[in-house]
Amino acid sequence: MNDRNIIFVGGIHGVGKRTVCKELADKFGFQHLSASEVLKWNEISDLKNKRVQNFVTTQDRLITNLNQIIEPKHKYLLDGHFTLLNSFGKPEKIDESTFFEIKPDSIILLTCEPKVIYKRLNQRDNSAYDLDILEKMQEMEIEHANH
Repeated sequence: MNDRNIIFVGGIHGVGKRTVCKELADKFGFQHLSASEVLKWNEISDLKNKRVQNFVTTQDRLITNLNQIIEPKHKYLLDGHFTLLNSFGKPEKIDESTFFEIKPDSIILLTCEPKVIYKRLNQRDNSAYDLDILEKMQEMEIEHANH
């Protein structure tokens, strides 16, 4: 166990990470952070050091901002992904080095029936998703989380 006190909660878009994290945070006193919020952290905070805006990759920005946010003795739930869609709309694994840098104490992977996720995403985002891609992303999330 390290001094970062981070539990990484992974899963594809629409699987229910936010809902589960809110329940766990309320019950056990964790602070819930989403990777997407952390990526924007320097834009919404009063930090004087804005150098992270010049970072080339989003993963570098995630790690940099996360390191600025977390404090010793606090407990965090960080929700995010093991895979994302690349610029061609294809699922791609996030490099393992990102998770080595996050240094989570543990990982929780949420899964759900892809058809349920498909329905949730269409209702939430009001746009059509490809069920085959959602299925592939979830398979890749499971595979990547097990490494």
